[in-house]
Amino acid sequence: MKRSYLGVLTGLMMVMLAGCTNGVSYEAGSYVGSAQGKNGPIKVEVTFSENKIESVQVVSYKDDLDYATKAVEGMPESIIAKQRLDVDAVSGATLTSRGIVGAVAQCVTDAGADPEKLGFTSVAKKTDSQEVLITGLTDEKIITGDEIKAMTPVTFEAISIDASGTQTPTSGKGVKLEDILAQYGESQKNYDAIVLNATDGYAIEIPRDVLAIRDVIIAYEVNGAACDLRTVVPEERAMYWVKFLNKIEIKGAVTQVETENLAMLETAVLMCTPETYKYYDAIDQAVPTSQLLEKTGATKTETVDVAGMDGWARTENYDLYKNQYIKITGENAPMFIGPDLPEGMRMKDMLSNKLGKDLILSVSKAQEKYGTTMNGKSGVAIDKIFQELKIREAARYKLTGSDGNETEISLEELKKGILTLSDGGVDGVFEGPDAVSVKGLLFIKAVV
Repeated sequence: MKRSYLGVLTGLMMVMLAGCTNGVSYEAGSYVGSAQGKNGPIKVEVTFSENKIESVQVVSYKDDLDYATKAVEGMPESIIAKQRLDVDAVSGATLTSRGIVGAVAQCVTDAGADPEKLGFTSVAKKTDSQEVLITGLTDEKIITGDEIKAMTPVTFEAISIDASGTQTPTSGKGVKLEDILAQYGESQKNYDAIVLNATDGYAIEIPRDVLAIRDVIIAYEVNGAACDLRTVVPEERAMYWVKFLNKIEIKGAVTQVETENLAMLETAVLMCTPETYKYYDAIDQAVPTSQLLEKTGATKTETVDVAGMDGWARTENYDLYKNQYIKITGENAPMFIGPDLPEGMRMKDMLSNKLGKDLILSVSKAQEKYGTTMNGKSGVAIDKIFQELKIREAARYKLTGSDGNETEISLEELKKGILTLSDGGVDGVFEGPDAVSVKGLLFIKAVV
């Protein structure tokens, strides 16, 4: 009986061991492998026994610390614990996670085993079955990676410029979106905008002026390596370079709504309750955009146009916008930001937010961009604001302070004034002996 019991126990242990190691054998030793991460190659060192992955160490990587750290720490642990390569990517660091798995797969191959038996699927094979939904045409279309790769390819040489201004030379292969649309008798030049969506939640709208002059390439190979389907727009900022592309929304002509009401960001934020906001290693202050909308009384619209001082702009869904923050202190403030908002969707040095007829203006950024002086005071000329931001002209305007006091003046008087920064947020200062001065200016509204 004892001998029989020991035999059963030994058999069970062997089954458990086989299950733990997936029945895969390796040439014992340490191996070094690498694969593409978000910003460059990720190098790992993997040690194997004859039937187990004993250790995984990330030796080097070029991805941002804030982005990559959780994946660098967590992915090796998951791979060792499961003895598999089909482990879940770390949320918010998909490309780093994928790079680590790819590098370990190379080591598995070098150790004489088949990484596919551990659940590994190459990027090239994943791309073959990747689907992109195209909406806004007569009928919705779905195009797969296989179908895209079967089309006439184009090669590209481009410079990726990220939000910090870093330039990264990039080459690759793909298919023009224009050629894809031509299959359906359409052209990107006929539309007001195209919205690109990614599986990680990132979305960006390419406006008509860009669609008219630039190629939008759906790439499946970057820098000599297979990649997920992604967009590359040569000669444009990397904000339009969308990885993990899964949806293209084509939008028809949209009538531009003229601005009638101007709200001052700096005055409005003083009326909000700021919150502590951690931005990388800095502790800053931010206000919820929902509070900003409440204090400025901005109209609820389908979308919000968020523009930066450098001329770049994004169109955001109203509900997404409402659930974010405006960082009001520290680097790049004011800044449209949010804890779960991808970096490419943030807007540094924010100049304005436009919601239909309402425009929320950062006077500090307007002063940096269009600054002037009047009677020894630095500020931004209201006339210049009207010209640059295309604000509708009316015969008269109502000026409202944060204290509720109102003053009505003519367009001629208004255009002789400047907006200056003060302890109360923004002051409106005007010329002439009888001219008004509004401290803590909150609104300039057309009287219609």
